[in-house]
Amino acid sequence: MEDEMDWNAITPELQKKLDPKHVKPRSDNGPKGDYIEGWHAIEEANAIFGFGAWSYTITSLIKDDCELGADKWGKPQWQAAYTCIVRVTVGDVVREDVGFGSGFGKKVGDAIEGATKEAVTDALKRCLRTFGNRFGLALYDKTRCNVVLVNVIVWLVIV
Repeated sequence: MEDEMDWNAITPELQKKLDPKHVKPRSDNGPKGDYIEGWHAIEEANAIFGFGAWSYTITSLIKDDCELGADKWGKPQWQAAYTCIVRVTVGDVVREDVGFGSGFGKKVGDAIEGATKEAVTDALKRCLRTFGNRFGLALYDKTRCNVVLVNVIVWLVIV
């Protein structure tokens, strides 16, 4: 990984607004608000920082719960919940944040896999958001002033 990050060169990229095509709406069973997907956050980090100029480390992955329960039809289903702490390093800047994941499956391994991957991705996205709007920080502002406005056509009716 490169030791020197030219922050002056990448600051304009970090200050750009979030493109709304990358914003996913919340779902009933998913995140609590609109979000960007994990692959997009990684793609942005690679594009802005460079492939070899940033990294992340899982510093903690804790099982909160794992038990056999039932799905909405009453059939047996494994349910797992994990909390993860991730550390992102870009040059000499280090950010850490926490994420949560839940997983469900007919097999315990499937539930654990889903929960751990979701927890890591959530923590990684939360770390990266601290670098700016393109990483989802714009979604925390209720005014959405740092999300690019979609072209809007206004029709005037002249009577």
